Amino acid sequence: MKKRLVALFLAGTMAVSLIACGARDNQESTPTSSAEDVTPSSESGSEPASEETDAPPAEEFAFAEAPMLADLVQAGSLPALEERIPTADDVYVEQVDAGGNPLEIGTYGGVINLLGAGGSWGLSRPVLESIIHYNSDGTYYPNVIKSFEHNDDYTVWTFKLREGMKWSDGEDFNADDITFWYYMCHLTNYDTKKSWPALMETVDGEDAWAALEKVDNYTVTWTFVNPKFPADFIENGDFKWCWAPEHYLSDLIPDTEEFPYVENPYYEKTGLDDETVLKNAQAKGIDAATVKDLGKAVAYYWWNEDGIPNLNSYVLTTKEGNNSRDAQLCILERNPYFWKVDAQGQQLPYCDEIHFNATSEEGQDQLMFRSGELDIIEVAMQDIASLMADLGDTAQLRELASTNWGSYLITFNYTCKDTNYAELFANPKFRQAISICVDRSQVSGLLSEGFLEPGQCAPQEGNFGYDAEWEQKWTEYDVDGARALLEECGLVAGSDGYYDFADGTDFVLTIYTYTDSGAADAYPVLEQYYNKAGIKCATKDIEVSAFDTEIDNNDWYAVLGPHTAIGGVSLKSRVQPFVPIAQSAEWYGEYGTYYGTGGAQGIAPEGDMAKLVEIYEQWKSTPDTAARDQYTLDIYNLHKENLWTIAYLKAAGAYSLVSSKIHNYPDLLVSDDLYQYQNIIHYWTLFKTE
Repeated sequence: MKKRLVALFLAGTMAVSLIACGARDNQESTPTSSAEDVTPSSESGSEPASEETDAPPAEEFAFAEAPMLADLVQAGSLPALEERIPTADDVYVEQVDAGGNPLEIGTYGGVINLLGAGGSWGLSRPVLESIIHYNSDGTYYPNVIKSFEHNDDYTVWTFKLREGMKWSDGEDFNADDITFWYYMCHLTNYDTKKSWPALMETVDGEDAWAALEKVDNYTVTWTFVNPKFPADFIENGDFKWCWAPEHYLSDLIPDTEEFPYVENPYYEKTGLDDETVLKNAQAKGIDAATVKDLGKAVAYYWWNEDGIPNLNSYVLTTKEGNNSRDAQLCILERNPYFWKVDAQGQQLPYCDEIHFNATSEEGQDQLMFRSGELDIIEVAMQDIASLMADLGDTAQLRELASTNWGSYLITFNYTCKDTNYAELFANPKFRQAISICVDRSQVSGLLSEGFLEPGQCAPQEGNFGYDAEWEQKWTEYDVDGARALLEECGLVAGSDGYYDFADGTDFVLTIYTYTDSGAADAYPVLEQYYNKAGIKCATKDIEVSAFDTEIDNNDWYAVLGPHTAIGGVSLKSRVQPFVPIAQSAEWYGEYGTYYGTGGAQGIAPEGDMAKLVEIYEQWKSTPDTAARDQYTLDIYNLHKENLWTIAYLKAAGAYSLVSSKIHNYPDLLVSDDLYQYQNIIHYWTLFKTE
């Protein structure tokens, strides 16, 4: 399909409705849940707070910095603090954690010791900054941008930036960095990612992109032909950032057939070929085998490596031997230009460095935690009791609640090429049989040592849409009832005790798993129950890339431990796990392909599958928060009625042991990609005492 840029720039005065007028600098409690009121609320919760009433007045700020930075200023090797951070009106003041709890005022110095980074993503994840940040209740507020607003018909969105904000190398961060990212990196697909849906729409049957206009150094507008409502724009889980360091990347952008120049009002063709770009990258110490790899590294993922300027609280050290994700000890140093301060005006972060310590032996992390070499580690449920008994008050247990809809999930190919299987899987009685033929209490003991309770594939307690009835729906063990349901599906018991199709063909439930998913270990436990119910099983455990290929080719029957399971904090996080809109989740198979290709490929959904898509279109097309919440519940109810995926146990949360020396580490947060991307644990506010 031909793609075109929407060249529509509005002139004159726009009528705007303010969505978010500031950042978290004004927050004293958890924000309201309204998408139209995403600014922090007052303690009464009646009205959203404003910068004018709640932000500390400029004259009250007495900015302060870490002693190590003050020494550099004194030595003349670093500009004064006031020259490194935004103006008092624009500086971001961090006062509460993601749960709305007041933060302690910290002290400077010390090192946060973490386990090995786990690659480039692991280095970035603790400190990555984004357009907005989320609270643990799903509300959100502006972060890198100072504010965002829209006109009355939602066709123009305005981003305000913070005056005086800097990149980590001291260069100004301004609107040019957004226009450069959009026109020179993103639309060319130099970042190796197709344009995010947040920035796309359909105009006259063709894909079209937003028109970006620089209004002034600290203001940009995104203009669409059609209304672009919050769910499809600012709340879009993939739309995390929209900037890149123009001053650093300008000689790293190719103009080739693979990365073609996009006509725009701000930048001309670079004239650079792949060879020149790679040579320039090498001169900057950036190791990339191809231009595609380079684009992914510098224009999309923003890894904390290779010396690329960023907006994060910590940057990769230049210390020899510690500046690689593969180093035994990888070090992130404080960013002297970081743009956030605490409630007393002290520049964040508090700690000097974050150390990522590589380990090679199982259990070594626990030994290092006991000795004080690590400050934070993840722990398995079964290890919690013994560790806490040994550690006493030297450690705190912190839980990240799961937004998954259960553990040990099995789903089926409703678009299976074999019509016998497709019709059987589509019958809700088959799924009910698969659910009740397993003794979940025994499975809990066998697979989780009793830590995970029996439960169905449903929102977990504490999450939006939690339903106690749904959580236990079709979970009572009843093998005879399961057999009766299978016979109601038309299956016929053979002489070997296993069911066959009515036409006499064998029924074998081939269950796919992928290597290292852990699902293969669960298969023998579940197989025995399926066999007792008369279901003959086979398993196919394959490497993940081969697994994905077979799923994409529709060459599968059932999946244990799906790659993309139903679940998430809400549709706000990502829609794909809940609704068949892309070739993404196994549970809807080729139905998702149909939507994702505009009907060119795949299979058109019918019945309740089609209703999911219909409701989703309504969800993303309304600006009203309450209406979006109700549409979400309508989608959830369809899942409740159909149980397209079966879970045998409740979802497992994530547990961390945190040294008692670490302060401001929040508890009872939610573990979800949306929150991870938006830094629900604010590492820049952590501080350490001895």
